[in-house]
Amino acid sequence: MDIRSYELEIDEKSVIRYLGYKDSKPYKNLLDKVKNAIHDAYDLIEPVVCFDRVSFEYDDEDGTIRFLSGDTINEKHIAEMLKGAEYVIMAVATVKGGIENASSRLFKEGKYLDGMIYDAIGNAALDKLCENFYSDLANDASKEGFGVTEMIFPGDDKWDIASQKLIFKNLDASKIGVILDENNMMHPVKSLSFVLGIGKGVKSSFSHHDCSKCDFFQCIYRKTKKINHLVKVKYKDEYKEILAEDGSNLFKTLIENGVPVPNSCGGYHTCGKCKVIVSEKLPITDEEMKNLSDVELKKGVRLSCFINVDRDLFVTVLDEGEVTVLTESIGVFGLDSVNSRVKKVHLKLDVPTLVDQRDDFKRVCDTLGFDAKIPLSVLSVLSYVLEKNDYDVVVTLRKHEIISIEGADSVDNIYGISLDIGTTTIAAYLYDIVTGEMMDVFSGVNPQRLYGADVISRINYTITEDDGLYRLHMIMIEEINKIVNYFCKRHGISNENICEIVMVGNTVMVHLALGVSAKNIANSPYIPVFTSSIEVKSRDLGIDINKEGYIVTLPMVASYVGADTVAAVLSSRMSESDDTILLIDIGTNGEIVLGNKDFLISCSAAAGPAFEGAGITFGLSGVEGAIDHVDLESDPIFTTIGGKAAKGICGSGIVDVVSELFKHGIMDNTGRILEIEEVVDPVGRNFLNRIVKYDDMPSFLIDEANGIYLTQKDVRQVQLAKGAIRAGINILMKEMNIVEEDIKKVYLAGGFGSYISIESAAAIGIIPKGLKEKAVQIGNAAGLGASFALLSDEMLEKSKVIRDKVKYIELSNNPYFQEEFLKSMYF
Repeated sequence: MDIRSYELEIDEKSVIRYLGYKDSKPYKNLLDKVKNAIHDAYDLIEPVVCFDRVSFEYDDEDGTIRFLSGDTINEKHIAEMLKGAEYVIMAVATVKGGIENASSRLFKEGKYLDGMIYDAIGNAALDKLCENFYSDLANDASKEGFGVTEMIFPGDDKWDIASQKLIFKNLDASKIGVILDENNMMHPVKSLSFVLGIGKGVKSSFSHHDCSKCDFFQCIYRKTKKINHLVKVKYKDEYKEILAEDGSNLFKTLIENGVPVPNSCGGYHTCGKCKVIVSEKLPITDEEMKNLSDVELKKGVRLSCFINVDRDLFVTVLDEGEVTVLTESIGVFGLDSVNSRVKKVHLKLDVPTLVDQRDDFKRVCDTLGFDAKIPLSVLSVLSYVLEKNDYDVVVTLRKHEIISIEGADSVDNIYGISLDIGTTTIAAYLYDIVTGEMMDVFSGVNPQRLYGADVISRINYTITEDDGLYRLHMIMIEEINKIVNYFCKRHGISNENICEIVMVGNTVMVHLALGVSAKNIANSPYIPVFTSSIEVKSRDLGIDINKEGYIVTLPMVASYVGADTVAAVLSSRMSESDDTILLIDIGTNGEIVLGNKDFLISCSAAAGPAFEGAGITFGLSGVEGAIDHVDLESDPIFTTIGGKAAKGICGSGIVDVVSELFKHGIMDNTGRILEIEEVVDPVGRNFLNRIVKYDDMPSFLIDEANGIYLTQKDVRQVQLAKGAIRAGINILMKEMNIVEEDIKKVYLAGGFGSYISIESAAAIGIIPKGLKEKAVQIGNAAGLGASFALLSDEMLEKSKVIRDKVKYIELSNNPYFQEEFLKSMYF
């Protein structure tokens, strides 16, 4: 076995590319950070490769590569590449663990952008190491008249990552400090294993990795000459022209270029909602056709996730419409007093003399009466501001930190924003944090929704796409900056006077907003990176408020009981109540909390996104034209949001129609839509002509004019969702040994909980029938809780007490869950 070490020159452009900048230019501050980090990183990188020559035979009969050890490579693509070689080089390359450790340390310190830069430098260095090693081998081989294949890496699109075991069997990579664990992960992480062939029958590749032979067309590191096609896109009232690389997926191309395409699966061919009209007649698969009606196919409607761009296209995106976002908090919950962490303090300082030679900062601290903290950006202007204003100034304090200083004649107020980041929607509130006055409200759709309707889809995106985490993080930062600018323009205020943002959301949303990986939340044992309250400088996240201002997140209970639930408990005051209260926030996950001032117990029911319209055949979010209520004894039998023609059905309408079908005997208690002859209820028999087949399954025709059905599959989705929530409620009651009569109030929180018919929810068993009269819809309790924490430091501290007090029950590990879930599936 040979070992070679190298000195590398790290390319700035490669680091930028690994940070996700493919076509756009990074901002100057980022470029400066990258240059400085590269300079410092040379001391952390130890580039080294171990490799050995391995003989093999090519089996013409079955097209496999067979080594003397008896091991084989069966993948035809790889065998085809290697068959002309005289021998194979097996190798492991690494830049050691220094850069990886530095990146991890920066992340732990909350310096997320710096951590990402160091991680990108590690990737760029590893790529450069492979390039240098390949160049050496190719030069050596050419002297013998041999050619060298490109490097072939286990884990690419054609070779299973488990094949790394073959390489490590033939190489003692521990000699260069690299080991392979049982999950086929190398440590240090910044390492690569690969094989390549050398021989007279081999033509040397242009590069160590020939991108033209890789099927991953969307790779941001692709280096082949591009063939581009012009995609002209019409969406909403806008028009855009996009240069799409040949073979690129249309859905991903549109999303990555900022075109909002309705979807709930993130482009994984499961939801059937990413509908577009294309100008060209393109090949279509049976799988895609199953998701489109005959009428849609005649109109040229296609699913963008099934289309690969191989020509110029004109595309019209079929828009769902604007989503209705609940921003109001309904009920009597209020804040006792305003006591924010940020305050302005007027200081009349003694002018320096020969007798009084205290430094400027000491002079400020003495006048304040305590030793303050001061960031460099304020310290650097301190002398100038003091002299200019004759030592008569106003300092803005956040706790004991001076975050700005200005003349005493400044009359600017201090503002803050509370932010509720939902999986589907965002609600933001602008406050004068001195008076506690709410000045404005912003609502919109979470832009990450384009990458999937639920948190698991988004986590998968961060895992499967090299720049997935960075993209989801940055799209949220851009949205927050858009909200800040919206408030500032409407009220004529400077973003420097917005000093704090308090952020809540489920655990995944908080992780992604901070740029922290959420990948372990998706898999057992479901461990988040953090659950504590985080305070980070706005400048570290690139959020455009006061450069020394803070972004604060409320604490979280567990992977699936997040800061939004803690905020709802905080604002509802259930943790201070003598009465036992049940709080339910039904969304993609149903977060449930039961308790009072003596105990709090919680769980998360994996309801899926059915109640938000995802996974339902004609499901929609709460947009104009969505059927929101159904009553078979009314004429017409449904209403829509905005009174528009029906386009689909949203969560509250789904619950209503299922309830109505059960109530009037069109569906039995198992959820089966009955045959026409089985319906005996007088009201139900009025709708026999609506019991039909859609997509070869029993269905109920809700709206004939627009062809909107509830299918048997949809009913099963509702049963799964409501079964999970009801099972969660039952298990919490069982855990605390209480019965329905012990619960005095039921709070239904969030958008769905506030729009849903309590009557229908009880009828199908989302909540126990005995609790129907105790149910109160409390609106956006999470947003209100975030506002409480913004305006009162005491309330922020209370949120931490609540988090520590809440006992979390993991339903998947509960011995009663399966029994309760199956029981709760029935109506």
